[in-house]
Amino acid sequence: MIPTLVRGFVCNNNGGIDSLNLISMKHRAWSGYLCYDNNLDYSTSKEIPNLSPHIIACLDKSSINDDNVLIHGEIYGDYIPIINNVINCTDIHKLTSHIQELYKLDGSYCMIIMGKLGPIFLRDPLGCKPLYLGKKNNSFSISTQKSILINSNFQVEDFIPGTALILDSGKIINVRNLSTTNYSQYDADTLLNLLKNSISSRIGNKNTIGVSFSGGIDSSILISIANEFTEIKAFNVRMKDSYDFDNAKKLANLLGIDLIEIEPKKDHIPDDIPNITSIAEIMRPIDVSIALGFYYVAKTAQEHGVSTLFVGQLADELFGGYARYIRTMSEESPQFVTDMMNTDVHQAYTKNFERDEKITSPFVDLFVPYASIPLVDFALSCPIKYKIDFNNEIRKVILRSVAKKLNLPDEIIYQTKKAIHFSSGIDKVVKRTLKNN
Repeated sequence: MIPTLVRGFVCNNNGGIDSLNLISMKHRAWSGYLCYDNNLDYSTSKEIPNLSPHIIACLDKSSINDDNVLIHGEIYGDYIPIINNVINCTDIHKLTSHIQELYKLDGSYCMIIMGKLGPIFLRDPLGCKPLYLGKKNNSFSISTQKSILINSNFQVEDFIPGTALILDSGKIINVRNLSTTNYSQYDADTLLNLLKNSISSRIGNKNTIGVSFSGGIDSSILISIANEFTEIKAFNVRMKDSYDFDNAKKLANLLGIDLIEIEPKKDHIPDDIPNITSIAEIMRPIDVSIALGFYYVAKTAQEHGVSTLFVGQLADELFGGYARYIRTMSEESPQFVTDMMNTDVHQAYTKNFERDEKITSPFVDLFVPYASIPLVDFALSCPIKYKIDFNNEIRKVILRSVAKKLNLPDEIIYQTKKAIHFSSGIDKVVKRTLKNN
């Protein structure tokens, strides 16, 4: 059994979605659409069907394999036997056990399994791929794009990561459980091995990957490790006269990598913002600033023949990268800050993953190696003293130790890096544009 790879999907349960609203997922359909009727018989189409099917999936560049399993994203490890058990299961308790087993594997995905109990929708425990649940008049529908549901007058909520929904019965199975592993040692060697496993799994047999490079420690570690497994093209976006304008190039030279530099024109940004807010389904200025950066990087990556983009998201939440953690410690206990960081990890899907995947989806497939289940388990159970040195106000302590083992330059290891939307100068332009409008 080889699953069919898709780039998003919609379940039009009980016909509640107007087919005209499906246009907002058109950018995901690189090779057309896979459409299922109410009997789960399928057909393909190059264009959005006039009559909305029961389930419609946006096809990847790959061919159709097993039509019983549609995956948006990737799962790593021996998952095929588990999925076969899910397909053939008719008992809810056994099904829950199989899904628990599946969610222990590493991966970034949402998926549909056509089982004996009917279509089953699943989302990985971290929520790396967007998925939404719409409710209306005692019925519900499911979509990768929130706007499809909103424009069809559904009440919309997140499809909670680590849960599963049996479509025919409406039964929700909740098995999300992060951080179940206790490690005997919390050291740089253990973390480095976890990072290598995550990055190599996500690279797989890809001949070339793109990396969004800010010059910070997170993306530098990604590049250093990924360089062992495949060819890399590094991309940096920044405005002229910003902090990153010279700094990113200097640090790329220290790493010995060629850097593809992207300088958005200030007068183009106001024209791009409406498209950004529509695709990423966002409104907050900070989200627009971050999304703009990823939009330009992903678009440029596609122009350079790259179809996969690796980013350093989640490292700050896992290893104490935000300055607010140190500020909070001046008034609260270490346990309070630990709980604060853990909450940030659990909520990263709403604050980061959904926005970033959607804004890059017209151009590339997005990969977040720090959002690896084993790596997250390690980080969530790792004592805060290995992450933050509060006395000396040093963040990402254990990650800096990993960087030393990789022989990264001191200029990268010890620099204090601002978030990319600030250091790139994009934030200032966005705020000015939104204020004027």
